[in-house]
Amino acid sequence: MDSSKAMVLKIKHFGIFMVVWCLLISCAANNQDSPEYRAFTLTQDTVVIDSRDEIINLRYGIGNPELSKDGKFLFHYTHGVPKFSKINLERLILEEMIPYETEGPNGMGAYLAGFSTFEDELLLLWTYGASAVFNQRSEKINDLRLDKIASQEILDLRAFPARLLEYPNHPNQLFGYYLDNHNEDYFILKFDLAQQSYKKTTLPVKEKLKDYSMEIIKDGNLAGEFSPKPWPTVANEKILFTNMVFNEVLIYDMHTDSIYSKEWESILTENKNEYKMPAKVELEKSDYHRRKFQEHINFMPLHWDPVSQQYVRLSYKTKFSEELNELGAPIETGAEVYLSVFDKDLNIIWETYLDTYQKTPPKHFFIDQRIWLFENMEDEMAFVRITID
Repeated sequence: MDSSKAMVLKIKHFGIFMVVWCLLISCAANNQDSPEYRAFTLTQDTVVIDSRDEIINLRYGIGNPELSKDGKFLFHYTHGVPKFSKINLERLILEEMIPYETEGPNGMGAYLAGFSTFEDELLLLWTYGASAVFNQRSEKINDLRLDKIASQEILDLRAFPARLLEYPNHPNQLFGYYLDNHNEDYFILKFDLAQQSYKKTTLPVKEKLKDYSMEIIKDGNLAGEFSPKPWPTVANEKILFTNMVFNEVLIYDMHTDSIYSKEWESILTENKNEYKMPAKVELEKSDYHRRKFQEHINFMPLHWDPVSQQYVRLSYKTKFSEELNELGAPIETGAEVYLSVFDKDLNIIWETYLDTYQKTPPKHFFIDQRIWLFENMEDEMAFVRITID
C-alpha cells in the first residue's frame, strides 16, 4: 500500500470552507478471486455546510440521515423540533427549513420515531401508533393507519416501528420493520394498503444475539438495556439486515418474502465480536461492559450507492483512556476504522484500514462513490468525505 503525506489546504468558496487531505491507495486487502477486483484510490476531505444565518440543530448529531431519491438533498430532523433542514449536497448549503405542525389535521405528533423519503418530494413519518405521508409544504396527504391494519402485531405487542420502507414500483404496498422489545423479537410486516392486509415475517436472529444483550438494573428495577439490534438497508428490492456483532448480512427478498443469509470472511479483522455481555448488570457496572464490547470489532450497516453499483461498510474498534470523565464514563481516545467494499451481489471485493480516520464513525451515507461522515465543527454541520475511485 502506497500513501502520500497528508496535505492541508484551506479554500474559501461561496462562503464555504474546506480542509482537504489526500490519501492515495493503489492497493489494500483485495479479494482477487472476485470478478470485480481492481485497485482503488481514496481521497478524503472535509466540507462545512453554509447554513445561511439559520441554526441547524445538531444537539443529537444527524440521527439516521435520509437522502432524496436523486441523492442531491439530505433531510435532517432534530428530536423534539418540528421542522426539517433540507441540505443541498451539491452546493453544500442549507436549501430551506421546512416547518411542521405537531397537532391538528396536518400534525406530525409531538414525538417522531423516524422518517424516510417516499416517492418524489414526499416524506414518510412515523411514531408508535401513527404513520402518515407528508409533502414538503407541511401537508399530510395520506394517513396510513398501519396500527389499525395490524393492531394485533403493533398495538397488542406494543411493537416499536424502527423503519417504514417503500416498496419500489408498488405504490399500494410498503414494509415495516418492528421491534418487540418485551420478547426481543424483530419482524417485518408487509402491508397491502389497498387490501388493508399484511404479512408477517420474523427475523431469525433472536437466539444468535442473546449473548450480546444486557439488561441494566438500578435499585432492583430495569433501567435500560444494551442490545445490538439488526438494522435495515434497502437496495435492489431487498432489505439487508446487519448487526454490530457478526460479519454477515440477513437478506429479505421483497418479491418472495424469503430470508437467507450471507457471511463474509475478513482478512483484516475478526469476523465476530468476541465480548459477550452478562444477561443483567447493575447500572454502575454497565459502562465497563459497553466499553469492552466497543473495544472489540463492531460492524456498521451497509450503504448502497446506485451510481457506482457498490456497497460500503465501516467497522471499528474503539480505544479508551484508563481515566474516566466527570460522569464516571470511559473517555474515548481514538479508534481503528476499516472500510469494506462490496459488489452489487454482496461479494466483498476490497478492504482497507483507514489510517486517516481514527475515531468511532458517526452516522453516515454513501452516494456517488463518496462516503459522508457527519462532523460537528463548532456547532456547524460538516462532513468528512471519503471518495472511492
